[in-house]
Amino acid sequence: MRILRRFWLQPWAAIGLLLTGMSTAVAQSAPLQPPANDQSTLQLSETAQRDVARDLLHATLAAEATDPDAGKVQSAINQRMSTATARIKQVAGVTLETGGYSVYRETPDKQPPRWHGSQTVNLTSKDFAALLNLVGTLQQQGLVIQSLAPDISRDARQSVEDALTDEALTRLKQRADRIAATAGVKLQGIHTLTVGNVNAPPPIIRPLMRMSAAEALPAPPPVAEPGNATVSVTATAEFALARP
Repeated sequence: MRILRRFWLQPWAAIGLLLTGMSTAVAQSAPLQPPANDQSTLQLSETAQRDVARDLLHATLAAEATDPDAGKVQSAINQRMSTATARIKQVAGVTLETGGYSVYRETPDKQPPRWHGSQTVNLTSKDFAALLNLVGTLQQQGLVIQSLAPDISRDARQSVEDALTDEALTRLKQRADRIAATAGVKLQGIHTLTVGNVNAPPPIIRPLMRMSAAEALPAPPPVAEPGNATVSVTATAEFALARP
């Protein structure tokens, strides 16, 4: 009888294990239910702006030469650049940076081949009058002005960054409070908050008419009116909402 009883128990045990496995598989394949504490959110973005005077001036000039002899072209450019950099270094508050140097061969129609070369020099200063007078002097020395570009200095941008940040955050909170009150909910906190750095437009590059050195000699110093630029700070936040 023991042997017979053990024989009948084994099939029932196997069926029990099978049912257990099936229930586990069904539980694993069942769709997930949303959490009971699912929460609505409110996403907002606000930008604060202010007009700031452009307090920086960039000027780009070039020493150019053309001749059938490539050596004479390079010699002329080197001489003009040497004279120009010596003069620039005499003016306080002007930052000097030399640019690209290129020499290439030209083959105009029905004319003998010739060589053309140029090298640029970039100047930056907060003293507009000093820089413009210097540019006029360099024009008389044979350099050709390519552009004037008023800009906003880093100091000027940072001087308004904190105030614009406070304004953007204040407007963000006020708008969130107003929306929550209208919708009949309350603000429970902030999930995420992003505040950008002060953003300023790129410099206004004003290309000028290219003239030869001979034409530039009698020219008076150039004039520049920098004007204002609009700088901004943007704040973005995601607020958690709850029922009152």
